Amino acid sequence: MASPGALRAAAVNVDVDSLYLYYRIHGLDEARATDVVWERGVVRFAELFAELGVAATFFVVAQDLDRPGPRRVAEALAQAGHELGSHSHTHPYDLTRLGRATMADELARAEDAISAVSGRPVRGFRAPGYTVTRELLELLAERGYAYDSSLFPAPPYYLAKAAYMAWLRVRGRKSQSILDRPSIMWQRRTPHRRHGLLEIPVTVLPWLRLHVIGTSLLQLGERGYGVIAPWLRRVDLVNLELHGIDLCDLAEDGIDPALRTQPDLRVDLATKLALFRRVFTDLRDGWGVDTLESLSGRLAASAA
Repeated sequence: MASPGALRAAAVNVDVDSLYLYYRIHGLDEARATDVVWERGVVRFAELFAELGVAATFFVVAQDLDRPGPRRVAEALAQAGHELGSHSHTHPYDLTRLGRATMADELARAEDAISAVSGRPVRGFRAPGYTVTRELLELLAERGYAYDSSLFPAPPYYLAKAAYMAWLRVRGRKSQSILDRPSIMWQRRTPHRRHGLLEIPVTVLPWLRLHVIGTSLLQLGERGYGVIAPWLRRVDLVNLELHGIDLCDLAEDGIDPALRTQPDLRVDLATKLALFRRVFTDLRDGWGVDTLESLSGRLAASAA
């Protein structure tokens, strides 16, 4: 049930992390990476959104737009009315450790590349690995961003990430991902002002603090989604985060079997499409779906 006076709405957003980034997460050689995330996963999301009449936000790693295939797909997304947000220029997992000048350069280069495709200023940001600092948020505010959507206050996700990174070290492999401060697990889960900028956290369920993202939905399946759906209906603003790889298929898309450890690739494509079609339809009919940029204007006035 919605809180009195609260904005009841939903946003669906897709982080377009190309395949080479998954090689980096798992400590593997990325030489065999392809553009399958853009050319298959993102295209399938766009087709599903068109079928359901949903406008979404795609967070783009801007250097990908230098390649013809991803650039064509991004242009089509913008023409279809989707928002193109920044996921930085090169997706350095340690962005917050690189110093103010490097962070500013990453933002500026991404803004130029994405705006050249969309024809509009970049208004939203999601950090690589969800990791931000006060300095980065202040820099975003100074550069005129409307919102950040990097806060992910989910203890199960944080602990699983920490355990996996430790497991890789034991096996003699090093992930390029970094671990944020433990306090991030208990940050506010509702939109709020954070160091001068509107923060729209990725949705976690109230009380349970269970994350609701593409990967967790795929692990739950349709039956599991049916179990958590009543809890989700208690959330006024649903900010559902997915990844382009969520609609890729390991066998059908010819993806390197070494990436089978990625949970998104353990579910077949038909099952994924059926699940996401159901979830997106529920959000559209129960909340109404809009881009994060559009919602940020309505949220800014009420966020404390």
